[in-house]
Amino acid sequence: MQFIQRQKVISLWRDIVRSTNNIPDTATRADMRQFARVEFEQHRHVTDLTGKTQFQTMKGTLINSGVLTE
Repeated sequence: MQFIQRQKVISLWRDIVRSTNNIPDTATRADMRQFARVEFEQHRHVTDLTGKTQFQTMKGTLINSGVLTE
């Protein structure tokens, strides 16, 4: 289960990096990546029991902030 969770997180991070590559302004791009990094750090120690819910919450936050598209 932990392996699957890790793969989802890595996939989400790659999606974020790809999405931010489309931002023309380098400062804004860096800000969006930093915002995403902070979100990842806040959820670093999530356990498998709460991981799915918190993963969806983090993904929703990034979508709502414009860093990631659905």
